[in-house]
Amino acid sequence: MEYQLKKETCFVCETVFEGASEQAVDLDLSLPDYCPDIEKILKCRICPCVMAKNISGDTLDVDGVAVIKLYYLDAKKQAIRLCEHTDPFSCTFRIPSEVKDPTAVIRLKTEYLNCRAVGPRKLDIHGAFSVGAAVYARTAQEYCCSVEGDDIRQKQHTESVSCLCGIGQQQFSISEVLDIGQGKGSPESILRSEFAIDVESAKALSDKIMLKGDAVLRLLYVTDIETGTQDSMTFHIPYSQVIDAQGISDISRNDIQLEVMNYDVSLKSEYDESSTLVTLDAKICATVLAYEEKSVEVIDDVYSTVCELELTEKPCRYSRIAAMPDSDISVRQEVKTDDHAIGKIMDVWCDSISFLRSADGVKGKVNCCILAQDKDNVPFYAERPLEFSHPAAIQTPNTEARLEIHCKSLNFRITGDNTLELKADLKMKGLVMENKVCRCITGVVGNEEKKREKDKNAALTLYYADGGEELWSIARQYCTSVEAIKLENGLTEDVIQARSMILIPM
Repeated sequence: MEYQLKKETCFVCETVFEGASEQAVDLDLSLPDYCPDIEKILKCRICPCVMAKNISGDTLDVDGVAVIKLYYLDAKKQAIRLCEHTDPFSCTFRIPSEVKDPTAVIRLKTEYLNCRAVGPRKLDIHGAFSVGAAVYARTAQEYCCSVEGDDIRQKQHTESVSCLCGIGQQQFSISEVLDIGQGKGSPESILRSEFAIDVESAKALSDKIMLKGDAVLRLLYVTDIETGTQDSMTFHIPYSQVIDAQGISDISRNDIQLEVMNYDVSLKSEYDESSTLVTLDAKICATVLAYEEKSVEVIDDVYSTVCELELTEKPCRYSRIAAMPDSDISVRQEVKTDDHAIGKIMDVWCDSISFLRSADGVKGKVNCCILAQDKDNVPFYAERPLEFSHPAAIQTPNTEARLEIHCKSLNFRITGDNTLELKADLKMKGLVMENKVCRCITGVVGNEEKKREKDKNAALTLYYADGGEELWSIARQYCTSVEAIKLENGLTEDVIQARSMILIPM
């Protein structure tokens, strides 16, 4: 005899694929004719960006470009020069083909880079960067809530589950013409640019969410090609964007991820020497995962008072949001530039942030890049780490965390001939999920050949129970119910508090 099971379905966010592809960079590079000879290499960077990503069937294709940026001193040691080289790349990831409506998030990271000059105009560059991909899907998870039958006795408990009610991904562009303004000098070339975007507020509507925040563009540019004179500028660009996310509502908790896929900065002064205008074109990809809290009744155990049961089971995962970190971290530290006496700081920026999670929180390092001039006006470059920690309890055996830390601002103050104080303001965001895996009953069949016999000659049975013994185990053994034992003995708890004699109705 097969019993009917009452089931409930919750949708969960499943990471159906997570992997990375390493892209090698091996170049024998010659400087273009318009670049002066190399006296000394200051810094070489790989700046990869995504131009397009596409999921088709069981394939995720990612196409992009890797821009090699070389900062060096020219042969006269008069100025910092920039040479750029662009290489396209593409990679393919295999994902499960049965996944419905998958969503991919791409992360790019420089692994290592070695650069050396083999002549005044020739470079040997070797390195690698990784293309990391995470593919999410909205999948159904069934939970058995109860078993129907007059002879059935079941033990249940309530689980709190964060159900994925909506998922959406959308690309949008930010295109602006920005004015550096008078008194700063007309830009003739851009030495360094940095673009970042953050969400300051998110308002969910029916199946849509409105994102608002600031995009920040930082520039270090040359105002005189002959002398290499530099200046800097920071632009704050407010944005507002509506993202489609089917199933999102005003009560959902929303995990929002923004990817800067690529951006381009160009100068109007290329056509007008007196122009102070800068053109920005950026492509952003927004991913929204919306969750709603739900209580689910789950069967722990079941038996029949009539016959033995044969159960089929499978493991089920119960996930709920434990935390959604949104914290500011500030770190201040004095660093030295070794033998270089500081005459002027031209630029400071955050090159990368690395961190580790533990039960005590987060610990990491901010790699700070310093571009400066010494007392003789000769440019030099230095990198210094800033260590930070944050007491966020986000790492336990049953949690899975996705954290991102980015640098909102990096400021400096010269405190000595070769010392300066760096202050980094960081933002930590992410999602911490608490996971629990339990057995889930998927089928109940009664074996009518194995009847459970009761003692029909007695209405009550005396039972000597030990302290800590569960009424459920006693009821199961004697083919009765927990409620009947409680009623007969005037008990209110499910566990026997101290060794005692109880009456069991038969």
